[in-house]
Amino acid sequence: MLRRLLTRRWLTWLLVAIIWAAACVFLGRWQWHRYEGKKLSQHQVSDNYDADPVSITSILPSKDATLSPEDEWTQIKLVGHYEPSKKLLVRNRPNDGYFGYELVIPFRQAHGPTVLVDRGWIENGRTAAAPKTVPPTPGGTVTVIGWLKPGEQAKNAKKVPGQIASINLDTINRLTGADVVTGGYLLMRSEKPAAPATQKGLASLPKPTPGTYAGINLSYALQWWAAAIGGVLFMLYRCWKEEQEAVHGPKPKKPKKVRIWDEEDE
Repeated sequence: MLRRLLTRRWLTWLLVAIIWAAACVFLGRWQWHRYEGKKLSQHQVSDNYDADPVSITSILPSKDATLSPEDEWTQIKLVGHYEPSKKLLVRNRPNDGYFGYELVIPFRQAHGPTVLVDRGWIENGRTAAAPKTVPPTPGGTVTVIGWLKPGEQAKNAKKVPGQIASINLDTINRLTGADVVTGGYLLMRSEKPAAPATQKGLASLPKPTPGTYAGINLSYALQWWAAAIGGVLFMLYRCWKEEQEAVHGPKPKKPKKVRIWDEEDE
């Protein structure tokens, strides 16, 4: 078999099998890295989502500090007051299959930096040009608890007064002059005291579920690696079979089984 394998034809097929195996190994590693990333996110959400709230300066010690992936979804507690005159609506935001707005407002802490708070989701009005209602903002001293998230990429979209296309913190600072922390913003979980109409007009955003389907990427990785081995083994099997046929001749075909109704037809 080795002599046959070293012929030009089978060396070509061997090269094809090696290229196939290398591609499968690469794709398997890619799926494995996706599996590890989703698994990390899953543990991260589980560990951070319901943990005790901490101050934002314990995660972002300076105004322009970068939020690390390990600290996303950490619960943060803020005490201070909203700046309702600087509120903005983030348009085209999905929630449970519908599109609407998210209401973001700078929150000035009594002792600490100003933080952007996403108070929740508002449905569209009669058209998508404006929301159905905008709930009032609680006045006075308020305690807000929420989850820390990184800001989003800026979008080049048409300018609408009071609206933005993404939660880009630099853009919000430029529009409002609020000087909010640029390392991340807060997705509100609760506020005390809450605005009277909050439950009517403001919907909370769903709990994140990154990593829920991490197992499917592990399955894909194992399938790609199995395909790498299977491709090489199939090529070797075909070479061995050809060698056996050359030495012993082709395997005789089994006689056709005669069915009883075939005999009756003769």
